[in-house]
Amino acid sequence: MQGYGAPMNYPRTAYLLALIGGIFILLDAIITAALVAAVGAAFGSILPGLGIILVVFAVIVLLFGLIVLFLSFRLKSNPSGARMTGILIIVFALLSFLSGGGFYIGGILALVGGILAVVWTPPPMMAQPGWGQPGQWGQPGQPAQAAWGQPSPPPPSAGKVCASCGTANAAGAQFCAKCGAALPP
Repeated sequence: MQGYGAPMNYPRTAYLLALIGGIFILLDAIITAALVAAVGAAFGSILPGLGIILVVFAVIVLLFGLIVLFLSFRLKSNPSGARMTGILIIVFALLSFLSGGGFYIGGILALVGGILAVVWTPPPMMAQPGWGQPGQWGQPGQPAQAAWGQPSPPPPSAGKVCASCGTANAAGAQFCAKCGAALPP
């Protein structure tokens, strides 16, 4: 049983791989930004423009990691849009390779998760019981009807006929199998 309002069917493997990949991409971007800031502080007077460019680059990759994380959560919350979400995860996983792709393993995991989201198909819906619908299960002791608008054949024993719709019901029935009206005693 699934808890906390999460949908029962979503691409679990794609979600987990994209989530882990996004975390690796984020970690790589944070470490890169920290290293660039440290190196920029030490050598800022020699190449002042290079440090700024590398920090901007690290921030962009950080955004890619955040986007991959957001999209992985979207896989779980909106499984009907898994194909488009998977395509976006693939795009941002490939873009993350510009900076090492989350130590490369993060980009690979996010890429595989995106591919799995694209090819995922929801499991078939289980048939819901048509309680009280014609042709389905009726009340105990009452025959099921063949189709809408067609009266049931009379039961083999003496039965009750509904005054509202004319449907023949079982002898012990208290309500009509077709319209639900109360039958005479």
